[in-house]
Amino acid sequence: MLRKSSRPPRRSKLDRLLTAPEIAARRERLAEVIPLLRERLDPCLLCPRHCAARRTRGQTGECGLDDRLRVASVARHGGEEPPLSGKQGAINVFYSGCSLHCRHCQNWPLSQRQVGTDLTPAALADRILRKWLQGAHTLGWVTPSPQIVPALEAYVACLDQGFDLPLVHNGGGYDDPEIIALLAGIVDLWLPDAKTVSPERAAAIQDAADYPQHNREALEAMVKQVRAGQARAVIVRHLVLPEATDDSRQVLEILWEAFGNRIHISLMAQYFPTYRTENHETLGRQITAEEYDGVVAFARELGFRHGWVQQHGMEHGIPLCCLP
Repeated sequence: MLRKSSRPPRRSKLDRLLTAPEIAARRERLAEVIPLLRERLDPCLLCPRHCAARRTRGQTGECGLDDRLRVASVARHGGEEPPLSGKQGAINVFYSGCSLHCRHCQNWPLSQRQVGTDLTPAALADRILRKWLQGAHTLGWVTPSPQIVPALEAYVACLDQGFDLPLVHNGGGYDDPEIIALLAGIVDLWLPDAKTVSPERAAAIQDAADYPQHNREALEAMVKQVRAGQARAVIVRHLVLPEATDDSRQVLEILWEAFGNRIHISLMAQYFPTYRTENHETLGRQITAEEYDGVVAFARELGFRHGWVQQHGMEHGIPLCCLP
């Protein structure tokens, strides 16, 4: 078993380290869950698309992937929400591919072009463990759903070495609630997006008119786990887009009515035109301070008290401040 020599930083209930009994229970749970998820890999039923691609036979799904593990990077990142980054940063595993096709995706080479390197689960575990030994606060999976089977296999290899960082599932919020349910007791912190509540906008921007419905069902499944003590928190991210503050207000209103302060919210101001929006009529510019501040004020008016806002006008690695 690998051991760290540095003294760990102080932690809260959200980002505390796993205990030895929790690690043992998680390994048992994973032994049950991985075979069930593998059954949904071919034909592929891992995301709401249910594209039924024969991925183990070399076919690629809606996500652009077959059954090989493809990873863009494993890097320490200090710009996440405070419980996720801490002082040492989060180990973020950026998985290639995505079942959404957001025309403004800021990671589009990874998500839409599947840029990355094919790895074995053991090789990915080795990269994660090396970062862990250097010091880190959490382990973040970025867009893991299409590759959840080999991702979990790599995670098992980490747990076998005493890996004790909390696991963060960071995705676009377009998830099958049955998959979410299978991950109960494995994911510590859910970090989904809530992009829009408009099927028309979802069709035009995410190429998924059913995004609002599946997003709501996925969030309900995640919050259910928190209430059952199977996860620690749900942190819902919302990226404010130009000319779309009415949609942002509708997103927040529905989140408040459904979940209130049982969730944390993270309002993001870092939008910039890229990929298929550089010359877009409405998405071809950054948001204004007035647009962002108005959405933040509305969140406060609704009653949200758990969450974070950003400093407007900055893009990456933004220090997040707590909502009052």
